[in-house]
Amino acid sequence: MTRPENQRLAGEATELIGAVSGLLEQLTDMRSAQAALTASATVEHGRITVVADATGAIIETVYAEGIDELSYGQIARATVQAAQAAAAAVARKHTALLAPIEAMRAGMPAPIELPPDLAALRAQLPEPARAPLTPPAERTAGETRAGQSRILDR
Repeated sequence: MTRPENQRLAGEATELIGAVSGLLEQLTDMRSAQAALTASATVEHGRITVVADATGAIIETVYAEGIDELSYGQIARATVQAAQAAAAAVARKHTALLAPIEAMRAGMPAPIELPPDLAALRAQLPEPARAPLTPPAERTAGETRAGQSRILDR
């Protein structure tokens, strides 16, 4: 016969394991969504647009009609300005995307407080997906451009 206090502890452990497993599933979904994040910024009255990926790297730069009215220095400064604005925008999206996980993490016990058996759950954490290097308009669902060579990759 099992003691009531052991049954209670076993029930609490089961609930904790369920919560951690649910968190791991959410982390997997969040990492996929995070890798797909992009943001764009447009400057110089719509003449320069830069798109940044989840890491803040530039994945696309578009120079529109009227760009020839700017000097090379103005184009360079505006391109950097647009890239910085796009990187800041993608960082804000990233923070907003992870806000629910951060809130949940704040309510979870510290790793040192967990039983040793739960450490095995850490091995289930997914590897971060690498953000695609293709412009958003050229992507297809699940597309990986591994093995393909682009001029910019050389």
